[in-house]
Amino acid sequence: MVNVIVFAPSPDQLGYIGDLLRKMQTDEVRIDAIHHFGSPEILNHLNHYDVIIARGITYRMLCGLYPGKHITHLGFDGTDILSALLECRESFHPEKIGLCIHHEGLEAVLPGLSELCRAELKIYDVVDEESAYEAVEACRRDGMGAIVSGGTVSNICREQDFPCTYIHIRPATLERAIQEALNAARLINTERTKTNIIRMILDNSDDAVMAVDETGHILEANDQAYQLYGLAFIPGWRGGSVQRLDAGLTFIGNREEPCRDGEEKLVTIGSQKYYVRYKLISGEDSGVGTLITTSAASKILQEERQIRKSLVRKGPTAKYTFRSIIAVNPEMRKKVEIAKKFSRADSDVLITGETGTGKELFAHSIHSASGRMSQPFVAINCATLPENLLESELFGYEPGSFSGASREGRMGLFELAHRGTIFLDEIGEIPVALQAKLLRVLQEKEIRRIGSASVIPIDVRVIAATNVNIREQIALGKFRSDLLYRLNALEISIPPLRERPDDVIPLMEGQLRILAAGLGKQVPQLTPEAQELLCGYAWPGNVRELRNICERLVVLSDAADVTVKDLNELHSFSGVPGSPVLVPPVPSPPPPSLSPGKTKQEIARELGVSRTTLWRMSKRQEGLK
Repeated sequence: MVNVIVFAPSPDQLGYIGDLLRKMQTDEVRIDAIHHFGSPEILNHLNHYDVIIARGITYRMLCGLYPGKHITHLGFDGTDILSALLECRESFHPEKIGLCIHHEGLEAVLPGLSELCRAELKIYDVVDEESAYEAVEACRRDGMGAIVSGGTVSNICREQDFPCTYIHIRPATLERAIQEALNAARLINTERTKTNIIRMILDNSDDAVMAVDETGHILEANDQAYQLYGLAFIPGWRGGSVQRLDAGLTFIGNREEPCRDGEEKLVTIGSQKYYVRYKLISGEDSGVGTLITTSAASKILQEERQIRKSLVRKGPTAKYTFRSIIAVNPEMRKKVEIAKKFSRADSDVLITGETGTGKELFAHSIHSASGRMSQPFVAINCATLPENLLESELFGYEPGSFSGASREGRMGLFELAHRGTIFLDEIGEIPVALQAKLLRVLQEKEIRRIGSASVIPIDVRVIAATNVNIREQIALGKFRSDLLYRLNALEISIPPLRERPDDVIPLMEGQLRILAAGLGKQVPQLTPEAQELLCGYAWPGNVRELRNICERLVVLSDAADVTVKDLNELHSFSGVPGSPVLVPPVPSPPPPSLSPGKTKQEIARELGVSRTTLWRMSKRQEGLK
């Protein structure tokens, strides 16, 4: 229930206002109407009213007393003033009329009003009760024959027997102001209901939830937060700093130690550990605060299995993070750092690189580190489907829209990826006709299912990948340049494995550990000679080829060490142009600076490098001769 009170401008209008309010009153709104003169005590006892309707001095007094309330001004307009002036001229025939109201820019129309009522007009500004008495006295002193005014001045004139005409408000103006106030009352009622619902939701949460503003001052807290942080024993906690509750807490706008939207931290409260999650509370133009949710760590651990199952049921998710990327090579490490920066943005990304370099791994990792990490990650290889099937996969279709279509229709991958990320692998293989439709989807952020006349808005980040030279495809007319410029807002190129030989052994060792663990076998160890040969291989199939070799080694070999002979028996390195021949190396004499008689292992140990690095140094030295 919302309570409204109307201050009638004059006693004779109380009856009309009462009839009007009885027609407008509903179960949601209760309305009272009163009239007063002067500054009665009642003005200080209106806290239980949500909306107040008043005019003139009363309106301005109430605005000062209740700055947080919705107060509707019951103002008169030029027509009301002119009607009162003409009535004054008709009743008192004055040569000079004092217009005692808050002038609000009336000086500009004063000559016109004076001509219409055939009297000299002068405005006396009235803003409060004191200025009302002063205005009447000034009119008497200036020889005004009569006064036109609002209620307060009219009452003073009546007491002092000074000719005065009261400015009446037309019924239409009165009804319009009351209707505006009732609309505000209904809006207040709606917002109050929403607040109560939110409060019920917060209080029914098992977690402690607090909302703080951009400066970290507490706006609201649910019952669980009240208990966990002992708010009953902290006077003035509402409006106080959240860090006053616990030094481990922070907020997104903190200048010294800010948190990121969606970030989770582990804190200790008392003797128990808790997970604290931070979520940005957004306004229309910018962030306005932080929602802080605190959960017992023990509860999180207990629910981990259920969470994993729910994520699987929820739909496609990213499987890899940046921790999954093994990079020792400086250039590759630089690419990883660039990709991490890309993850903080929300722009579309184009990843280029040869087949098997790990483009999909980068796509998964960018999504996993982005603000969309908790939303779907949907991947599709555009080269594996013909044009008609690719379109239906991407955009979905309505029931019976083509031969063989499901009777229930189907959601497309863009819809499935809503609020998340879609990974379009081999984007260069999309037919030109479909590229135009894809471009429209990216520009308009809406899709149209096949066979549908309506559009569906979507919020999807696109990460695309290709192993072909897109710019060459554009020159050949096989790819749209405008689609490229839409996709490559952020672009990253993954170097092939042959350009980063120092990544070969870490990648091999990592894959061998994973595969051996899966088969319950001992992890094979690469001999120094085998490492040297693998580092010198061209790897035309990149990391994908490397993984295949590791799988064969684990499956076929039962030996603890992987030798050159084991690698030769795989037959994976023969017949590849530019590849080294895998035969045991012929020992070469050490460089002149190396002490004769020492083994390479001893020399490497003295230099603080690996045998592989020493081998490369030796080869480089030989090339300089």
